[in-house]
Amino acid sequence: MEQNPWVIHYDVEVASDHLESPDCLDQTLNHLLNVEIKIVEGSRLELLFIKLLLAHSPSLIKMTIQPIGTTYASKMLNIAKDVMRFPRASPKAELIYLDPDP
Repeated sequence: MEQNPWVIHYDVEVASDHLESPDCLDQTLNHLLNVEIKIVEGSRLELLFIKLLLAHSPSLIKMTIQPIGTTYASKMLNIAKDVMRFPRASPKAELIYLDPDP
């Protein structure tokens, strides 16, 4: 059976522990200006990754997040509320939360 090179298999617990560790990323992402994340389901790993990017990107100008089309309105609101609370290294970082892609 042929494996898709774009599919990443990971152990959720190991990945979560890594993203939550203080030394997960020991340097800043100084050149990261714009981030676009699509098909967000609101999983713990996705939120930890977004939090990491916001915390370590002092030059970030814009982060655009678009949930997956099958996400319920209450889940979308919870994702948006969580992300808005995350600390940001860039005082200029604008968070844009789009409607789901149909």
